[in-house]
Amino acid sequence: MNKVIAIKVPKDKAQEIISNIKEKNNFNTNYRINRTDTEVIIPINEITDNLKEFEVTELKNPIKQKELGLSFKDILKKQGLSDDSIENIPTSYDIVGDIVIINIINKDVLKKHSEDIGKALQKVHPHIKVVLNKAKKHHGEFRTQGLECIWGENRKETIITENGCRLKTNVEEVFYSTRLATERKRIAGLVKDGEVIGVFFAGVGPFAIEIAKLSNPKEIVAIELNPKGVEYLKENIKLNGMEGKIIPILGDVKDVSKKYCDFFDRIPMPLPKSSEMFFDSAIYSCKDQGIIHTYNFVPKNDPYSEIEKILKEKEKENNCKLEIIGKQVIRSFSPAITQIAMDIKVHKKN
Repeated sequence: MNKVIAIKVPKDKAQEIISNIKEKNNFNTNYRINRTDTEVIIPINEITDNLKEFEVTELKNPIKQKELGLSFKDILKKQGLSDDSIENIPTSYDIVGDIVIINIINKDVLKKHSEDIGKALQKVHPHIKVVLNKAKKHHGEFRTQGLECIWGENRKETIITENGCRLKTNVEEVFYSTRLATERKRIAGLVKDGEVIGVFFAGVGPFAIEIAKLSNPKEIVAIELNPKGVEYLKENIKLNGMEGKIIPILGDVKDVSKKYCDFFDRIPMPLPKSSEMFFDSAIYSCKDQGIIHTYNFVPKNDPYSEIEKILKEKEKENNCKLEIIGKQVIRSFSPAITQIAMDIKVHKKN
């Protein structure tokens, strides 16, 4: 009998790790995720470098596990859905707290099989209580999305546990990316004691709160344009006991940053699209030798050239030197597009 390997992770890290494993196609879909009071045991195909920090174990009774742990589409087939119907249901979906967000375009399948889809998803992920379908793509000034409840509790608010923090959000009213959980932990790990942090496009506060929780900054200024986002940001500051450490500000980064000349040691800019349009504001607010973290969707075949060209232009416009001290691909977004992170040190000239 083949061995079935798994990793043991703490409960508060499970959602983040499961998302990363699935994104890298390393989740062993033949077997069920197990849970204890303190740990989550995740079946995997292989032990990759990013998983070596976790305890590796071997699943007991793998035949029984396989019988219980069918994949989402296996369960739908077992429930009697036709192959044609199953082909019109996407394999991928997002999990935010106890909510699943899926994108089923075929209205007939949606009408006939919403209940089947919800039950199948809950068998794979026992903690979920809501399934929402995308009625409209991310749109508008705040990059929000229209969502329709197709199964479970009729709500769009949830609490996410991520990197030891609890973050309340409304998935329809505020943009939130669970796929940046590892990146948020990375940035928190770079923060030195006593740094002053400016989080641009703070949303409900994941970057600000996780930096405050995992490192020791002097002060964090969190700027967000979406009023609903700021409401949740303030609530999450209280929820995590971060009053006095994080200053929430409702406003446009381009306007608010003018009050913070040469002020920040570090500026994460997790805008989901077009963060390069705010480089001038970040440079203005950043101290000499300060660091800007930017995130961009770029062509997969040439991920860095476009942003590097923009940075050269910004050097001239702002009379500074922008040194790229780190760059990496975070995730694949589509067959042609990928998301990157770049760490940029600002050298200001007198």
